[in-house]
Amino acid sequence: MFGRNLCCCCGIHQTLLRRNAASMGERFRSRITVPQKMVEKLERIRRKDLAKRHQEVRRYKGPVVISCKRQQFNHHKGQTYSNFSPEHLASGGWKDQRSKGDYFTINAVQGNPALQEEGDDVSQFTDFGLHEELLNGLQEMGIKTPTNVQVMTIPHLLDHRNVLCAAETGSGKTLAFLLPIIEKIHRYKQMTEHQAVPNQPYSVIVTPSRELTDQIQAVSLQLSQYTDFTPISVCGGRGTKKLIRSAEAHVSDILISTPGVLSKLLTNRIYNMSRLHHLVLDEADTLLDDSFSDLTMRLIGKMKISSESVAMDDGDLMSIGTQVAMVGATMPSSLKQILGDVVPVDSMVKVMTPHLHRLMPHIPQKFVRIGSDQKPETLLKALKSNSTRRVPTLVFCNRSNTANYVGHFLNDNNIGNVVLHAQMPQKVREGRFDQFQNGETEVLVCTDIMSRGMDTIRAKHVINYDFPHFISDYIHRAGRIGRVGSSGTGFVLSCVSYKWDVDLLWKIEASARRATEFHNVNANIKRKLSGIIQEKYMTESDTMDV
Repeated sequence: MFGRNLCCCCGIHQTLLRRNAASMGERFRSRITVPQKMVEKLERIRRKDLAKRHQEVRRYKGPVVISCKRQQFNHHKGQTYSNFSPEHLASGGWKDQRSKGDYFTINAVQGNPALQEEGDDVSQFTDFGLHEELLNGLQEMGIKTPTNVQVMTIPHLLDHRNVLCAAETGSGKTLAFLLPIIEKIHRYKQMTEHQAVPNQPYSVIVTPSRELTDQIQAVSLQLSQYTDFTPISVCGGRGTKKLIRSAEAHVSDILISTPGVLSKLLTNRIYNMSRLHHLVLDEADTLLDDSFSDLTMRLIGKMKISSESVAMDDGDLMSIGTQVAMVGATMPSSLKQILGDVVPVDSMVKVMTPHLHRLMPHIPQKFVRIGSDQKPETLLKALKSNSTRRVPTLVFCNRSNTANYVGHFLNDNNIGNVVLHAQMPQKVREGRFDQFQNGETEVLVCTDIMSRGMDTIRAKHVINYDFPHFISDYIHRAGRIGRVGSSGTGFVLSCVSYKWDVDLLWKIEASARRATEFHNVNANIKRKLSGIIQEKYMTESDTMDV
């Protein structure tokens, strides 16, 4: 009985202690008070910020330029930004593995910028003074109106000025230099008692690849059906030694060639450049890159290009002797240092279109964040979707062995394709692009050999299985579709898998949001690759191959 009362008393005592402790805590608890004026000020700031957000939403109800999986990153036409740090981009967190599955699309917002806008002042081929047979040929070929770069370039070349022509991919640069050459050959033959001399061409066109050489030759042969000139193409790997040994003579007004074999033909005096009037470097950014520049400069030196120029009545400079035209979708920033005194850069008329070094506004481009092991599955899904609609597709890889792997992988999954890259023997490589162009296959797996200058008007879809290393490569790859003469604009799908992919993607997305041109497009590929191979390939060669 006594024990029970003692226990009860202890319980009462503990309760009293807790109450006293709570009372002491309440007494010493700190309190924070805010002046009423500050509360009112904070509320005004909150309402002002909210009103500003609503105003921005109303302001940017226009077309969506960038549509994202996370809609808060959508970008509307006319929308502006004060900060372009990565956290403000849809791809800002894509270096984190947890971002896998995210995506965004840069939508088409206007028509092809290479075409002239309709109106009463549209230029015609007749405005250039081209002879009637050539004009009739263009009409029969279905080429009715010149593109912007043709309007800007042809008159200067007809005036015998050295020209630096840089324009967006697929804008019609080939005809921009080919038509003036053909016209001047015609005039030359009309004014003189022209006697063809074997192996002494009137014009030389140098290209970085056999496929591009064949393409220009095909266009030249088509035009030669309507007017009097003879084009010939010579490429390495097609019996060069036999050609040198036999010293066969060919009458040619236009010689189209790659630099290696042409240099050998000049060194062995198979061809004579004493009658040369025009020299064209097509895809000059590649020909003047470190990987080509020494050979290209030696070649130009053998042609005895004149560095003299005279002042015209309008104050411009016109070249004397062999006319030089450099054509490309990008140009090296160090062009003056590369060319030195061999070609007078100051005498060159610079033709640059407004959309140079920009994303093409008429081509939708989607970027997906996936792991490297997800790329085969993503590719297969995209191609199977295309196969039901027979969509001609180019699949770009960064390395030749990756292209071979992708080709075998697609064959194993019953998707027909052809593979094309520079490491193939010429006998194997021959005609593979024609198989794609002729419709024998709908899928061409390739490296960047196919991204420079090739007129892939049949292509409707570009898939970057490997994300490119440089902005210039991305521009050239995307430019394989939506070209002048193509039906429709096509679509680009890019797989983004590595941290260094995201670095480049940030530049692409920021440029799309700003609607500005890219900077440092003319990357010196050989020099930059030598600096990143150890970092990116040697440590992860196994994963990069697939």
